[in-house]
Amino acid sequence: MEELNNIKNIKILLIDLENCPNQILQLQKNLEEYTKVIICYAKTGVKIPLDWLVPLSTVVNDDKLKIFKMTNTGKNSADFGICFFAGSLMQEFKKNAHFVIISNDTDLDHVVNLLVSQGCTAERIGTKKDVVTLNNKLDLPAIQLYCTHLVNYSKNRPSKKDTLLNSIKNKLKDSPEVAEDILQSLIKRKALEIAEKKVTYNDKKINEIANLTNL
Repeated sequence: MEELNNIKNIKILLIDLENCPNQILQLQKNLEEYTKVIICYAKTGVKIPLDWLVPLSTVVNDDKLKIFKMTNTGKNSADFGICFFAGSLMQEFKKNAHFVIISNDTDLDHVVNLLVSQGCTAERIGTKKDVVTLNNKLDLPAIQLYCTHLVNYSKNRPSKKDTLLNSIKNKLKDSPEVAEDILQSLIKRKALEIAEKKVTYNDKKINEIANLTNL
């Protein structure tokens, strides 16, 4: 730990998974870029591909990754977790670290300002501007996220179009307005089909999409 404190380019990433659930798909890339990654969540389940388990267990044991579920599931629970770990890590690394908070909650700008006031560098990055559309490659992680959800809940899938759309909106909390686009993309990729508002799933295709790094 003392060696880390002597390094000037320490980068710490704090993720508010409650309003940026798609960020879980960027986890492997983030672990390559950041010294430490802290994920806080309250209600949003953390679902990861099975082939990530071994490498993730290694980085958890190395204290490079912490995934923290808040005990209370109130509206701003994850925000308090972000605040706590930001303060704790600021004390640990003093002015040597750069903090990045990924959240759409502008209230966390107060945490950024406090970190800066203590001599650290910090920024908050939101994801709402990264609109997921069929004309933008940003829809690919969202499609993979939902296919992973369908794999994990294969016995409890929506059987009608309306309930499927609601399910997609609930899963993509940071951009629910693109649910229809995601649905059409799933149809286009033959992951499912809809006839007379009833949904039929293609398990083979859903599993293929869920397990791909790049679609």
